[in-house]
Amino acid sequence: MAKEISDAEFGKEVEQNQGVVFVDFWAPWCGPCRMMTPVFEKLAQKYPAIKFVKVNTTEHMRKAGEYGVSGIPCIIVFKNGKEVDRLIGFRPEQQFEQDVKKYA
Repeated sequence: MAKEISDAEFGKEVEQNQGVVFVDFWAPWCGPCRMMTPVFEKLAQKYPAIKFVKVNTTEHMRKAGEYGVSGIPCIIVFKNGKEVDRLIGFRPEQQFEQDVKKYA
């Protein structure tokens, strides 16, 4: 299951992580975000070697602002603490799995 993190936890959980982290910037009022949640959760379970975390942009806006997130859902892929990819908008499961497999 993807862990919900705050702005305060972001550095430790993402920027200092020596591996691959998929960060889902989302909001509870966002329809496409709610559609993306079960897809994100399913692949988090299917690929345990990859870290999956979620940032609620309604409650935690600072990191979303720092990374220039202007549309949600926005999934930013980090490798060794650096942004390497950005996926914007809802993605069907097969398409999102192809994105995840690039880093598996």
